[in-house]
Amino acid sequence: MIRFLSKMIVLRGLFMIRINLGAHGLGRVRFAMSPLDAAKDLLFALGRSPHVLGAGWRTQAVDVLSQRRLGLLAVVAGGGPGGYAPDFLRPEPAGFQATLDSGLHQVATTPSERIRYELAAAIGGHSWGNTAADRPPRLLLMAMDRGEEYVAQRIAVELEQFWYAVLAPHWPGMRARLEGDVAARASVIAQHGIADAVNQLAPNLEWHDGALTVHLLATSSHRLSLDADAAILVPSVFAGRATFCAAEPADAPAPRTPLIVYPAARNDCVAPSRGDELIGTTRVKLLAELTQPRTTRELAQRLYLSPATISYHLQILHRAGLVQRTRRSRNVLYQRLATKPRFADDLD
Repeated sequence: MIRFLSKMIVLRGLFMIRINLGAHGLGRVRFAMSPLDAAKDLLFALGRSPHVLGAGWRTQAVDVLSQRRLGLLAVVAGGGPGGYAPDFLRPEPAGFQATLDSGLHQVATTPSERIRYELAAAIGGHSWGNTAADRPPRLLLMAMDRGEEYVAQRIAVELEQFWYAVLAPHWPGMRARLEGDVAARASVIAQHGIADAVNQLAPNLEWHDGALTVHLLATSSHRLSLDADAAILVPSVFAGRATFCAAEPADAPAPRTPLIVYPAARNDCVAPSRGDELIGTTRVKLLAELTQPRTTRELAQRLYLSPATISYHLQILHRAGLVQRTRRSRNVLYQRLATKPRFADDLD
């Protein structure tokens, strides 16, 4: 670890962010995830490190941004030459698993002073500078002329379009991977404590001496130390290393809890591609969701399908012996079984 960090310092310099938590703050460290986070992470990776994305993700994201004219979103979320993307695109999650609608509402209703604060930081050098090469895009400046409220609402509209066009078809499998990651981290916490769990999240993230430290590559060496009474850890399928959000002074408008994005571990929650060919994409997504008991209504909300469509596929999976059905009070719950299909014909 020390050799790795020393190499980074020699090559590019090291930007270190230290979050001083202490015992009280460590007890308030929590995990969270949301569909909006996935969109933000994909857009940031596309703008700053497109090489970490597969060709399919790059092509689809670029095509959607271009064809649907989501230019403001691309400019703001991509990070600009300086690498800073305003944090209001990633609202602070109230609970473990936020919904898409709640996240979009938070973005659209971001306080004007917060928008002004973050965009001023971006234009003041964190994302763009005063040179011709680094000058802020005209599209962003025109949007800002229309006011902070317009910027927030326009970004929310473009985020929603981007999410449904690019991420919605893949979200059930992605969510299964994120949930599996957090479950694995919870197991480490139960057996060895949260310090060990944090030190396993990413090679550039560590817990030591009462603080979380994120090591980031930068053009010059710099250290930033913050005091906080909590922190939020967010797994991402698009992150290659840990990144930090909301590094700001205490007097910032609407100050936020420090949030750290880390790469989600791979797991086997999602059925293999051969299963896609056998039973179809919708049923594979259903099986990925049914690692724990769920109702038809809950599945419909999570997969963005009608209850009738969910019920149809559940009946087929039940007849094939892939899911079990139990009644709890007034609800019927479905859960995946670790068995092979009894009737292959039922899955055609």
